[in-house]
Amino acid sequence: MSTKSIRIILLLMLVTILGLFITQGYWFKRAFSLEEKQFDEKVNIALRNVADRLLLGDANKTSRIRPITKTASNEFFVETLCYFPLRKLDSNLVIEFSKRNINASFDYQILKAKDNTIILGNTITRLVYRDSTACVARIDDKENLNFKIIFNNKPTYLLGSMKIWLFSSVSVILLLGVFTFIIISILKGRKLANLKKDFVNNMTHEFKTPIANISVASDAIRNKRSEMDEGKLNRYAEIISKENNRLNELVNMTLNFSSIEKNEETFRFEKIDLHQLIKDSVLTFGPLIKERNGLLTLDLKSDKEIIGDKIHLTNMVNNLIDNAIKYSDEKPEINIETENEKNQLALTISDKGNGIAKENQEHIFEKFYREETGNIHNTKGYGLGLSYVKLIIEKHKGTISFESKIGVGTTFTIYLPK
Repeated sequence: MSTKSIRIILLLMLVTILGLFITQGYWFKRAFSLEEKQFDEKVNIALRNVADRLLLGDANKTSRIRPITKTASNEFFVETLCYFPLRKLDSNLVIEFSKRNINASFDYQILKAKDNTIILGNTITRLVYRDSTACVARIDDKENLNFKIIFNNKPTYLLGSMKIWLFSSVSVILLLGVFTFIIISILKGRKLANLKKDFVNNMTHEFKTPIANISVASDAIRNKRSEMDEGKLNRYAEIISKENNRLNELVNMTLNFSSIEKNEETFRFEKIDLHQLIKDSVLTFGPLIKERNGLLTLDLKSDKEIIGDKIHLTNMVNNLIDNAIKYSDEKPEINIETENEKNQLALTISDKGNGIAKENQEHIFEKFYREETGNIHNTKGYGLGLSYVKLIIEKHKGTISFESKIGVGTTFTIYLPK
């Protein structure tokens, strides 16, 4: 499938997901509003019936019930302008709310009609008829009264009444989550496929040079051996040996990386002299640094001994030094330091090379990733070096961090347990 087709499919999936989110949100809001409206209507009818009962109980009252006032989203004010006993209000509220399946917890307050001063109140959490009320205080004179109802946790109650809608919403959210996961997986898979493609192309390109050199050198030895002196023969043999080692190194790195990822690699943890290991690595790169008129300095202040796998730690140090050299356009300047930090040993390898662009920094430990400019990779490599380094450090229960700035250089800091 072409990249264009994949992008169109992903775009359509994203638009579909966004549309589902918006549609579900819209209808859920509409359903909630409708549920609230129905609830308010039932409450309004119940309160009018309660007010009607209270008026009928006041023999000397001839006024009519005024409209119920909704003073807040969860608050209703009832103007009765009559006198009623507290027990009668309490029981009538329970009866009318029970008839209409209004099971929400609520408070009520009794107020003086002339100035709406609160006389007393009560809380009802379950609609069960009681012979006595929680409030025993009473008023002596018969004074016209009003009352107010306040519902506790009204939104929660309404959501509890919308179980089918909640179930459908959760189902849609889960479905959208699955779609999102699929999209992310496709994007990651596509990215990994592109990185692997680059890796194969880079490796194929790198194979060509040593294979060509081996072919030329072996043909020369085979066809012109009788005409060669011993020095020339040794040079051709050295070329073959060097290029063979180069191919072997690439194959081993790829196989080792794969086996370590699958936990098939057996590590030999033992006491090793880290300082000597670093010096041996520096010695290996000495001729290359000298050839480029570079400088490599050591400042080894930590304890020498750590527990680790000598071969893999050597490869780790070699990779970091090799990167510091490769990514320095001018004379490479590299500094290696070690320090003790509590129960850890800090190994720092810094250079004054090109640095890593900010937009590329989050990717440098990804497998097959190599920094590039446009569509052209600036430096030869396979994209396994830093991912291999990070994997080895994690296998040693350590951590790695770095700081980098374009034109200034890069510093890698590795923390390993002692």
